[in-house]
Amino acid sequence: MGVVQKQGTRVAYVSFLGVVVGALNTMFVYPNVLGAERHGLIMLILTIASVIAQFAHLGIPNTIIRFFPYLIDQKKYIYRLALQIPLMSLLLFFLGVFLFGDYFYHSYANKNPLFNQYQPLLIPMVASLVFFEVLLSISRSELKTVFPAFLREFVLRVMTFLLLGAFFMSWIDFDQFVYVWLSLYGLNVFLFSIYLFRSNYLKFEFGFPLLPESKLAKKMCHYAGITLLTSSAAILVNRIDVLMLGHYLKLENVAFYTVAFFMASLIEIPARSILQIVKPLLAKAWLDGDLREIASLYKKTSINQMIVGMLIFIGIWMSIDDVLTFVPEKYQGIQMVFFYLGLAKLIDVSVGVNGAIIATSDKYRFDLYINLILILVTVVTNVIFIPRYGIEGAAMATAIAILIHNMVKTSILYWLYQIQPFQISNFKLLAIGFATFFLVQLIPFDFVETTFLRILLRSLLITGLFTFAVLGFSISEDVNALFKKYIHFYK
Repeated sequence: MGVVQKQGTRVAYVSFLGVVVGALNTMFVYPNVLGAERHGLIMLILTIASVIAQFAHLGIPNTIIRFFPYLIDQKKYIYRLALQIPLMSLLLFFLGVFLFGDYFYHSYANKNPLFNQYQPLLIPMVASLVFFEVLLSISRSELKTVFPAFLREFVLRVMTFLLLGAFFMSWIDFDQFVYVWLSLYGLNVFLFSIYLFRSNYLKFEFGFPLLPESKLAKKMCHYAGITLLTSSAAILVNRIDVLMLGHYLKLENVAFYTVAFFMASLIEIPARSILQIVKPLLAKAWLDGDLREIASLYKKTSINQMIVGMLIFIGIWMSIDDVLTFVPEKYQGIQMVFFYLGLAKLIDVSVGVNGAIIATSDKYRFDLYINLILILVTVVTNVIFIPRYGIEGAAMATAIAILIHNMVKTSILYWLYQIQPFQISNFKLLAIGFATFFLVQLIPFDFVETTFLRILLRSLLITGLFTFAVLGFSISEDVNALFKKYIHFYK
């Protein structure tokens, strides 16, 4: 876990800096500056573009990561895959939008006229997201994850914050805001490309053949096809709630849901940081046939992600009423939306990197079967719950889908390889979480009149009790080692 810990810690620091700005944007600035309808428009455009981008990159990012160890001495094929295939795919996508765009976006445009006005922005947004993901796969394969995290998690959010400030000051109108906001994603791709070129991790390599000798090429094509479907299915499961909210309800409901979803997504930030560096290590471990290393990574990521995820979930849930006093009145009343989504994210991170293990193994096709079933479950539950319960229904559907998803993936890994993520420490941690919640619940904070100070004091108490118990009971070797390292550093 040395490389994982070092890179993961750095990425986590960058991510949490970005989270501070992202929280400010999503929870306070967007609602107060743009209003619910325009906020919902921005989130819906980003969601639709993210889903389309998962299909448009044709599985190339995962293929690069999976087969990078095989092509380490033939990187020209990596560069050709990264540049030529996405370009061809995007040309086909542009043609499809030109011919059939009105048909696909009809329900959104009818429900929300504002979406119809800015629908063309989806094309450049999809292109930016596709190329960033492809470049990210090269960077992750080279175990260079800090700079892309800095761009995506921090720079993009800071620039968005400044842009919202310009709109608030009436220096730009909403049209200008939208176009500049879109250009920020293109700027990130440009800066990322410069970084990779200067670091000699990327070259302009055009030509044919796109793939190496036939036997490996066949494996790569098969893997790309399967992972295209699995990754697309995964993004659909995570975003279909927003897509269907835009279909059934008005744009403002997308904005309300987004605030709760953002708070829940804080739980998985450390897990995303770890996954970026663990996935290439899993690919190498499979290449070496080292199942013991895979099992070790599985257990360690489970307990470490569960520690941070549980702390964040408890902290937000216990202060959520106070936190929501800072958003406009329209946005209040989303407590249970956060609860369902937060619980789903906590379950997701607590089972470790089960999806990455399957995706990098020879049994990666199982990921496709699981996700196809999951899409069906997600669509059915959203169709039933959203018309009946609104945005809470979307959150319930997401929670059910994620729970089923992880139960199936964990069962398959145990069935195939006799590995599972849980230890006695996971159950000790669960007890620590409940104990922390009930102890803090007994302490009245009403005597603190300032809302921000009340949140701060409660958060410090939760963090102190939880961390003391985690360290005292030696829940995680990595957390204890990291704590001792920092103590030694400060001494």
